[in-house]
Amino acid sequence: MLFLNTALEGLRLGLCYAVLAMALYVSYTILDFPDLSVEGNFPLGGVIGTIALYRLGLPPLLAVLLSFLSGALCGALMGLLHVKCRISKLLSGIIVMTGLISVTLALTQLLSRGLTVVYFNYIPNGVRGFFNAPFTAGFSSSAKTLYGVAVLLVFALAVKLLLDLFFATKAGFLLRAAGGNEQTVRTLGQDPGRIKMLGLMLSGGLVGVSGCLYAQMRLQYDNTSGAGKVVIALVAVIMGLSLFGRIPRVRPTTAVALGAILYSLALCFFTLIDRGGIYLKLFNAAFFAAVLILGENRLKFHTGWLKTLFSGKKRGGEKEETTDA
Repeated sequence: MLFLNTALEGLRLGLCYAVLAMALYVSYTILDFPDLSVEGNFPLGGVIGTIALYRLGLPPLLAVLLSFLSGALCGALMGLLHVKCRISKLLSGIIVMTGLISVTLALTQLLSRGLTVVYFNYIPNGVRGFFNAPFTAGFSSSAKTLYGVAVLLVFALAVKLLLDLFFATKAGFLLRAAGGNEQTVRTLGQDPGRIKMLGLMLSGGLVGVSGCLYAQMRLQYDNTSGAGKVVIALVAVIMGLSLFGRIPRVRPTTAVALGAILYSLALCFFTLIDRGGIYLKLFNAAFFAAVLILGENRLKFHTGWLKTLFSGKKRGGEKEETTDA
């Protein structure tokens, strides 16, 4: 029973982090932009969603949309600092992240009058989030977790499909070109800086959505919830692309989402060993280092066997195809 509950919790967290991983896929992989603003943007999405539910009594879906808009504004600000003010990518993210710490603290005081945590059970007028809807009152703990998994699965699939549709458009092509070859964008008569800002707004908006879903899932808002989320998202992106990115018919958005789920499961099962949580950060660092080391070497060897399994080709042909790629 403990194993099953841990697996369900890992799956639930993984689906929430899948949205975050897809956001980092846009900024980190496509735009080659080290977005450190995530650690400030993630809790901002949580507090914006909490204010929308707790203070304004808005529906939970509208709260998610407002969190997307707040994250998109953060991405636009970071893009302005980099594109217009000529500040480096790394420093632009650090500046926005630092400023957002004060913004979220101010919003927390507005929300809770000095309290550090606001529970969704106190939302007036019977308004509830996605994960504590009135009809779930009679659910058992496992049933509520399963319901949460279903809700997050819908959100993760929706974000994945929308991103895939976007990448198939002209704007999506320009976004990929802006990250890889700015000259191609200029040749098409477009401004690569404006395209980068669009990508950062999209990435920041998805970070805000993930933060809002995380706050609703936890049924509370925590101003420090963004700590370590950059590492989690980067590990998910790198591991997902290394393990699943070379499998035929597996899109990158699917690969990074699967990476987020696998990494979240690993974290949850590690907590069974480290009950006090003392070595969790050390495990994060070691796991991240292992993914970086193995991602470009041994994992490619293993994915070659996976490609052989899915494509039905012989190993020799697969080896040649991998080399040509």
